[in-house]
Amino acid sequence: MLRTTVRFLFFCIFLFIVNLAWSQTGTVKDRPWLKEYNEHREYDGIYVVKKIAVPCRSYQTFLVDKNGKKLTPAFRDIGDFSDGLAEFVPMELDAQQHGLHGFINREGKIIVPPKYLSTDKFYHGKTWVIYAAGKQYGLSYIDTGGKVIYEIPIHLYKDDFLISNATVDMVCGNDSKEDVIWWKKGDLFILNWVFSPFIEKEIKSSKGVYHFNYRGKYGIIDKNMILRVPVALDDIDPTYKFSGQGLERVQYGDKYGYISPYTGDLVVPFQFTETRKPTAGLFWVKKDNKWGCIDKTGNVKIQFLYDEATGFTAEDRSAVAINGKFGHIDKTGKVRTPLTYDFASYYNHGISMVRIGDKYGYMDVKGKFITKIIYNEALPFDRVTTTAERLWLRFQLSLDGKETFVGFSYKLYAIFILLGVVLFVYLNSLFFKRIQKARYVRALKGK
Repeated sequence: MLRTTVRFLFFCIFLFIVNLAWSQTGTVKDRPWLKEYNEHREYDGIYVVKKIAVPCRSYQTFLVDKNGKKLTPAFRDIGDFSDGLAEFVPMELDAQQHGLHGFINREGKIIVPPKYLSTDKFYHGKTWVIYAAGKQYGLSYIDTGGKVIYEIPIHLYKDDFLISNATVDMVCGNDSKEDVIWWKKGDLFILNWVFSPFIEKEIKSSKGVYHFNYRGKYGIIDKNMILRVPVALDDIDPTYKFSGQGLERVQYGDKYGYISPYTGDLVVPFQFTETRKPTAGLFWVKKDNKWGCIDKTGNVKIQFLYDEATGFTAEDRSAVAINGKFGHIDKTGKVRTPLTYDFASYYNHGISMVRIGDKYGYMDVKGKFITKIIYNEALPFDRVTTTAERLWLRFQLSLDGKETFVGFSYKLYAIFILLGVVLFVYLNSLFFKRIQKARYVRALKGK
C-alpha cells in the first residue's frame, strides 16, 4: 500500500510539472485582448487561451486568431498543435463525469469528434486513442482524418484493462493532459506505451516485431510504432522451441496461441493448454485435454481425439493413443496402424517399436513385423541399428530385424555383480572367523 501511495505521489508531481508547460508566448502589449485571459499559447498566429474562474474546477478554453476573434466555442481544454491538429475536450462531461477527447484544426473545425477517453497529440500522422469497449478500455490508432489504422483486439485479453480497475487521472485544469492507469501489485500499467527515441530506433531496425517486457509481462510493437499486443502476455517463445512455420507461440494466462512474428497479429487465439514444435507443417496442440493438429492458419487438420501424440516424421506417421491403446496416423488423420498396442513409438528409419503386454517388437511403415514380439527390453531405431534384450541376452538389431549377439543383459550383469559381492562378503566373513578361531586356540594353549 505504501509503494502504491509513493508512486501515486510521484505521478501527481509529474502532472504538476506538465501543467507548467503552458507557455506565455507572445506579449500582452502586442495583443491587448490577451488581458482577458489567464493563460495563453501561440501557434504561428493563432492562440489557445484560457479563462479560469476557479482553479482546477471552473475554466474555459478557446482557440482565437491574432485579432482575438474566437474560432471555437468554449472548451474545457485544448492541447498542443501537431500535424495541424490539436486535442480538445468540450465542456460537457460524459455519464461517468469524464471529459471526452477529439481533435480540431487551426481554423477551429472539428476533424475528429470528441468520443475518446484519452489520447495524445499526433506524431508522424497517427495517434492512439482509448475508449470503452464492453467491460474493458480498448486502444486503437487513428490517422489525422480520424480513420482507424489498427484496433487492438482487447477482448482477447479479457482479464486485463478492465474499466472497473482503471484510474483516470489528469493535470489540474488541463484536461488534455490525462492518462488511464491500472495498478497491479503496486506497479503502474498503461495501455498507451511511448518509447524513447533510442528504443524507437531499435524497434524500427528490428527484423520483425519487437517484444518488450515490463514487470514480468510482455507486449509486442511493430516497426510503425503501433502496439499490436498490449502488455499482458505471460510468455513468448523467441528461441522457437515451440514455434515455427511462420508462427511464434505466446501465452496468456494458462492458454497458448500464435502470433505472426512479422506483423504481431494474433493468428491463432489463446485456446490450447499444451503445444509442440510443428512437424511436417502441422502443430500438435492440446485442447480440452485432447491432442489435435492445426496448420499455420489455425485451421484444424486433425480432430482433438488423442490422449498422446508424437510429431510427424519423414515416414508421414505420428504415434497416437486413445484410452491407453497406441497406433499410428498420417497427416490426413487416417489411421495407418490400428490403435491396438500397449505402446507404439514414433517411426525412424522406417521402423517403429511396439509393445503388447510386457514384450516388444518392431514393424515397418506397412505394418509388417520385421521381428517377433519377443523382447523384454527394447529401444527405437534412432540410428540404423538398435539394441534389444531377450532371455537375459542383448542383441544388436539391423533394419531388417537380424540379430547380432553383443553380450548379456545389463540386468544379468547386475545379478553377477551382486552375487560376486555376496560371495566376497561370505568368503571374507569365513576367513575372518578362521583367524579369530586360530587366535582363540593359541590363547588357550598359552594358558
